Amino acid sequence: MVQLSRNETDAVMHSYLFQGVKEEQMRSMLGCLNAEKRSYEKRENIIRVGDPTGKIGMVLEGCADISRDDYWGNRHIISAVRPSECFGESYAVMHGGAMRVNVQATADTVILFLDMDHILRVCSSACTFHSQIIRNLVTLLSSRNLALNDKMTHITQHTLREKLLSYLSAESLRHHSSYFDIPFDRQQLADYLNADRSAVSGELSRMKKEGLLDYQKNHFRLLAGAAGSTS
Repeated sequence: MVQLSRNETDAVMHSYLFQGVKEEQMRSMLGCLNAEKRSYEKRENIIRVGDPTGKIGMVLEGCADISRDDYWGNRHIISAVRPSECFGESYAVMHGGAMRVNVQATADTVILFLDMDHILRVCSSACTFHSQIIRNLVTLLSSRNLALNDKMTHITQHTLREKLLSYLSAESLRHHSSYFDIPFDRQQLADYLNADRSAVSGELSRMKKEGLLDYQKNHFRLLAGAAGSTS
């Protein structure tokens, strides 16, 4: 049986995958789902392109980047995965399909792995909430598609300023606040938007001087003047 700390338990209970499941039921289901907990150091690879996987990963502590490298070695960040968030579900549902992305820890990170076959196949003990997990998985896959659509919206904007404002506006809406933290440093943000790091830093500095936004490291505040200003 996997042993979870209080913080790790909270991360599982706040995840999409276990919505509607009570804590005692979650703990009893971990054995049924062949759960395994692993720890990774900052910058350590969790999964590489080409690795077969039949497991969903869930971040319990720390953070990880999902990225893809092109032929010339340029890194493109697809998304950041934070506590309670999952990765690899689209590949795992293909019964061990090879990963087409890299997953790398960006801090000391703890991952909970859950076997996809055990999720999709109701066990002999017929866990009461197993069907809830399957419904949640469908929601998780749908949300992943929406996240990819959001990224496409950001990176297809015409100018770097429009890309940045598109992304920051979406993060503001997601947090329901004009104050919010983003999961990226400047290099990661540039990789995510398919842009140059110095260009991103320069454009953010210009927008700050123009009163469109304010920021301190990865903490941002959008100001009313940003509305409609994408020149």
